[in-house]
Amino acid sequence: KNCSYVIPPRQHGEVWNSSKCTISKCDNGKVITEYVQCENITKPVCANRFPPVKVFDETGCCFHYECKCTCSGWGDPHYLTFDGQYYSFQKNCTYILVREIIPQHNFTVIIDNENCDPSGKVTCPKALTVIYKNHKVVLSTKGTPTFKNKVYVNDKEVLPTYTNDDLVITSTGIELHLNIPAIQASVKFKGLMYIVDLPYSLFHNNTEGQCGYCDNNRSNDCRLKNGQIHPSCAEMAYDWRVEDLKKPYCEKPTPTSTPPTPTPTSPKPCEPAICEILRSKVFEECHKIISTDSYYKSCLFDVCNTDSKMGCISIETYALECAQAAVCVAWRNATNGTCEYHCPENQVYKPCTSSFVSTCNARYNERSAQICQGENKREEPECNEVFEGCSCPDGMALFSSNSDICVSSCCIGPNGTPKEFGDTWESDCQECVCDNNTLSVVCKPIQCPSPMPIHCSNPGEVLVNRTDKLKPCGGNISEFYLTEVACLPIIFICAFFQGFVYEDVPGQCCGTCKKTACVLDRQDFTTSIIIKVSSVCLHMQCL
Repeated sequence: KNCSYVIPPRQHGEVWNSSKCTISKCDNGKVITEYVQCENITKPVCANRFPPVKVFDETGCCFHYECKCTCSGWGDPHYLTFDGQYYSFQKNCTYILVREIIPQHNFTVIIDNENCDPSGKVTCPKALTVIYKNHKVVLSTKGTPTFKNKVYVNDKEVLPTYTNDDLVITSTGIELHLNIPAIQASVKFKGLMYIVDLPYSLFHNNTEGQCGYCDNNRSNDCRLKNGQIHPSCAEMAYDWRVEDLKKPYCEKPTPTSTPPTPTPTSPKPCEPAICEILRSKVFEECHKIISTDSYYKSCLFDVCNTDSKMGCISIETYALECAQAAVCVAWRNATNGTCEYHCPENQVYKPCTSSFVSTCNARYNERSAQICQGENKREEPECNEVFEGCSCPDGMALFSSNSDICVSSCCIGPNGTPKEFGDTWESDCQECVCDNNTLSVVCKPIQCPSPMPIHCSNPGEVLVNRTDKLKPCGGNISEFYLTEVACLPIIFICAFFQGFVYEDVPGQCCGTCKKTACVLDRQDFTTSIIIKVSSVCLHMQCL
């Protein structure tokens, strides 16, 4: 018996997908629906101590767990390899951070270190260069103590949010995020720290560089260029040096002479109290997910070798890892101003915000929504992530994606300047207002005042029209005529108007103008005088 009542009708024994994750079957006139059967799953234990992530199959119905290939660096600088091996490396050259052993996705990350301490003993990450296909993306920072993020794509500066067929670059005002959807790669960079996230399914057993060999096994992380495993990752790191024309000193051989013995100085007092925040109740929820060991160790090193502010970087990095594990922590207030972050004027600091920010540009917002939706109509994971950043106060919006201006309205005035509700201005012979009711700019033509009526009161004057030919300063009108009314003496008119003759009238003290023409052009007049009259009989008071 068939299932003829189904649309479309189904035959006995026919099987079809009735919805995304269900399968239906026509069984002797009845429709039997069952959910897609998924294999039993187990959670792996990740060597890097991060929680495993869910990875869905192409149908989006079944998933399994994987350990992420997560590499990070911070401070001066400290490293965590893909498999969680911690080490410090203070050299100020340029190095390969991540590279594929067998090129499959054409993906490479290069790190540029520089001295961040006058002693030259402490170095910090200055910039990351991400190479993918034919793209070269540079994520960098400028200035201290507040860092300004800079992004370059193929040597040209761009402003987040930036997208092309392969890349999505966003910013929270504090952090830069580079996502490559095709290979599910993510690179985050802010100030003195970075995080590189790669999917285990695409990159396991195929990475090398200072981030190590991603295979969920720490023992082989210190891999050299020749494939051998070095016992020390700190010594392995120098092997990944690359040529940098801006750093010729990196190509010089290490001097063989013994350097002079430095003059003994008093030991620098170490006050690592700020590092205790990592182990305090501030991060209590995150302690259940991510260990603080490596970050606490790096914080102690930085504070004792530089100052307490350098310890902020270790706390920042741990907080970012917590945020990626869906635990957002407002930690900066606990530092009593030591790690305070100053946002641009009229923006406020928020410990939890999205890298996709709505603006006054509706088309920009629509494009961001399309990016988040993804090719398969599934929301991209980075759209649900929250990070610390600078945002507009509640009730205000960012005027544009490339500005720091927050506005309560989205009105745009002349030259693209923002306008607030109630603001008025004139443009192209129109009076405009940022209207609070329509939430938009409303314009109407400027109403010119009506001329006052003119009465000729002086003896011997008559009322005439005078027309001026004008050229305006702007607009689409090339020229126009402005007509005004004026009083002119009758004798003056007759004397100088070509074709007009003044004739005496017997018995009257005032004569008349006899018309022979209508227009007078004089060298000492800049306009023409027009008189519309068929006969003139004007009375002038006798003197």
